[in-house]
Amino acid sequence: MDENISRPVSDAEWYFRKDPERERFYEIFFQLCRKYGVRWGKATEKEQAFIEEVTRVTYERDRAVRLGLPLSDVRPSFAS
Repeated sequence: MDENISRPVSDAEWYFRKDPERERFYEIFFQLCRKYGVRWGKATEKEQAFIEEVTRVTYERDRAVRLGLPLSDVRPSFAS
């Protein structure tokens, strides 16, 4: 067995590792749920689709600004 392979300290380490991008995405998601008064567990499919799409666009625009990427590369809301 190759001893140079990097292994996590425990099997659960990957689960608890924080991903800053994922955290930012969910921060935006929860802000938008509060803003529009959507309770995810009780939301209709239409409400969930709306929040998912608004979160996607908001997150992608936020990420583009942070990374200095053009906003024109972000797919508009509800565009196929």
